[in-house]
Amino acid sequence: MHKELKDKFKGTLIVPFGLAVVLVPFSIFIGWNLITLILFWLILTPVLTICLPTLVSGNKDHLFESLVGLIIFYAIMVFMIYDHYKTDYFQIMILSCMINLILISAITWIKKSSTSTQ
Repeated sequence: MHKELKDKFKGTLIVPFGLAVVLVPFSIFIGWNLITLILFWLILTPVLTICLPTLVSGNKDHLFESLVGLIIFYAIMVFMIYDHYKTDYFQIMILSCMINLILISAITWIKKSSTSTQ
């Protein structure tokens, strides 16, 4: 039980750290416009959120780790840019949080149901 809890903890923390590691160079080198906002928040974020826990966690079901890690990441982001809550960037980020939570849950559920039928 102790190893399972440790794996869940590692799987959860890898998500905000991994997303931050990708966010910083993405922000510095590419910059932000509508296309890059959509690319990062609606494509890269869910893909990384699903894939990162599988790298460090030995658990089979990573939904909990992915969702909690994603919520931690968005909480940090909201805390960091709260002064800009009237900007399009902030609104797209908050909208992507809701979309990504639903999308990751759906993808994990579909993946889980397709592997259980085989």
